Amino acid sequence: MEEKKFNILMLFQIVFAILVMLFSIYSKVTENYNLLPLTLILMSVLFLIIGVREYKRTQSLVWGIFYLCISLIIFFSVIGVI
Repeated sequence: MEEKKFNILMLFQIVFAILVMLFSIYSKVTENYNLLPLTLILMSVLFLIIGVREYKRTQSLVWGIFYLCISLIIFFSVIGVI
C-alpha cells in the first residue's frame, strides 16, 4: 500500500477547515453574523485547495474544475453580498 504523504496543501486545507469551523461556531453561538463574508471567503479558498489536491492526486481535470467552479460561485456570491 502506498503511504500517504503529508504535504503543504494538506496543511493549508486543515488550517482553513479549522478557521471556517471556528468562525461558523462563533457566529452561531453569539448570533453575530458579521463574520459571514469572511467565513465564506475562507470556505472558497478551502474548496480551491481541495480542487488542487484532487487534481494532483488523480491527474483528472474533472474534479479539479468541479471544485474550482464551486469556489468561484461562493467567492462571487460573497462579493455580491458585500
